[in-house]
Amino acid sequence: MTDTRPQSEDNVMPDAEHSPSPGTNRRWFLQWSFFGLVLATLGMAANVVIRYLMPAPSKLSKAEEVTVPVSQVPKGSGLMLKHQGHPVVAIHTEQGITAFNATCTHLGCLVKWVPEKKEFFCPCHAARFSETGEVLAGPAPEPLHRMPIEIVNDQIRFV
Repeated sequence: MTDTRPQSEDNVMPDAEHSPSPGTNRRWFLQWSFFGLVLATLGMAANVVIRYLMPAPSKLSKAEEVTVPVSQVPKGSGLMLKHQGHPVVAIHTEQGITAFNATCTHLGCLVKWVPEKKEFFCPCHAARFSETGEVLAGPAPEPLHRMPIEIVNDQIRFV
């Protein structure tokens, strides 16, 4: 049985002159749109990972000199501060006042001075350092970096 109804122009098949070119059909468009979406997502994820692993830029001037009164670091305690854009912890032990870069040598987390145990502790991966900066436990590959200081007129000055 054949359809005898009159056909409107909407139902007419397009001739070869009006058909889309072989490379520009809906499937091609959706595939490339999906590919672009995946690339954009991977780029954003890479940006997040890179910004997490890289330290934030310093807001301090590199030439800024830091001095701290000795009275701010009582015996047995520690004081966290910034020197040339780096976190530094000054501790007052039986041997005197010492300063270390407060960045863990494993992945760059900030270590904290624990006066009760007389050691530094990294909360990220449980690395522990002695009061001389030596590695006691954890994944840290090397000791904390000592910061040179001198005490002049009851002021701790970072050299």
